[in-house]
Amino acid sequence: MKYLLKFMFRRPVITIFVVYSSVIIILNYLGYFSVQNRSNIFKLFKGNRNVLVEGKVISEPYVTRKIKKFVLKTISINDTKIEESVLANAPIGYLIKYGDIISVEGKLYRPASAKDINAFDYQKYLERNEIFFVLKIYSFEYIKSQPNIIKKIAINLKNDVVNKIDNYFLYPNSAILKSLVIGDKTSLDQKIKSSFSDSGVIHILVVSGLHVGFVSVIILFILRLFCIPLNKASLISIPFIFFYAVSTGANAPAMRSAIMLACIFVSLALDREPLIYNSIALSALIILIFKPQDLFLASFQMSYLATLGIVFLYSKIFGLFKNVKNSILNFFCGVASVTTSAQLALTPILMFYFSKVSAVSFFTNIIVVPLTGIVLGCAIVFYISTFLFKGLAMIIAYILNLFINFIVCVTTFFGNFNFSSIVVNKPAVLELLLFYIFIFFIFNFKKEKRIIFSGVILGLNLLLI
Repeated sequence: MKYLLKFMFRRPVITIFVVYSSVIIILNYLGYFSVQNRSNIFKLFKGNRNVLVEGKVISEPYVTRKIKKFVLKTISINDTKIEESVLANAPIGYLIKYGDIISVEGKLYRPASAKDINAFDYQKYLERNEIFFVLKIYSFEYIKSQPNIIKKIAINLKNDVVNKIDNYFLYPNSAILKSLVIGDKTSLDQKIKSSFSDSGVIHILVVSGLHVGFVSVIILFILRLFCIPLNKASLISIPFIFFYAVSTGANAPAMRSAIMLACIFVSLALDREPLIYNSIALSALIILIFKPQDLFLASFQMSYLATLGIVFLYSKIFGLFKNVKNSILNFFCGVASVTTSAQLALTPILMFYFSKVSAVSFFTNIIVVPLTGIVLGCAIVFYISTFLFKGLAMIIAYILNLFINFIVCVTTFFGNFNFSSIVVNKPAVLELLLFYIFIFFIFNFKKEKRIIFSGVILGLNLLLI
């Protein structure tokens, strides 16, 4: 008890985060976040009926399965004032853009929930993002355009990056590069997605903490070349990190990672490195204050678990290679340590959400993850050069094509193994908690305590299984 109280006073942000997260979990269990409590549309219309809606397009429309999808923030429904986000499905030919205020006729209905407990629950996913209804649009009328300036700039910047890539690269390399650099997966076909998924590197096609982290390292490296001290370079790099996150269209995983890194960099700038766990908890707390339902999103959980895994395990695993003196081998040992740290933290949660694990992901990540950082660095130089020196842009595009071709070869080679992806039973939440406690005891305690505590946890887990 004394140790617990000491920890609470020394790490107040972590304590507040744990308490706040616990409150969110309890409220969720009690049904506070249910559609009945939070949706005014449900209270008034119950759904499954034709309606006349006036609203504002608050997301960039995208096309999938010959349907144009976007998030519409309603202003009124059947002349009743209601402000609530709905997922709108419109015919592909409708000229609808972000920021448009439109009047539409359509049918409101609740999205279908998953019948299989192990299947992806689209209804629950939308609810976590505060969307409770889908609107199938039959006709629309444009009223005016009223976009948020910052988000409009973000979308325009993202579209400009897309256009530049399309001008210099051929398919499928253009699709892979757009997804890898700015998270635009609209032109990726299922074959490419399956290849990256089976080989365990699908995460590089989603802009997240990995990409934002690489960009931050690139920026820090450039600033350090000008002999700027690390603490000052950390602060200077924060605006550039957010600029990159905005260039992806300000998607949630990128912005989440930017907030996390900003908190960590502020801690580093203040020479308070031991408070890195407090910094991570602070970033999560900031996000959850504004969007408490993010706590239940797989992307949120995986971002923070990967970060915590690397922070907690990297030095311990890399210490196993302390006798390696060769600089090249030492580099690959470092990459292997980062990969192992992240994989140990992510494997249980991947089993929980996707009921499968990749048996080859360790090997593919050791090869592909460092290349992802190189591709991101080259892509930044490529984009800048398209404005200044088009000849240089063509040279860099050629180099990027070589890297992308190599990544495709690696993912195809490993993804074609019959055992590349293994289907597993979905673990219980308690089993997940026991696994992470087991990892903590194994790497945090020494000798007798490690054996005793980890043995108790392992025994409890075996009993559950």
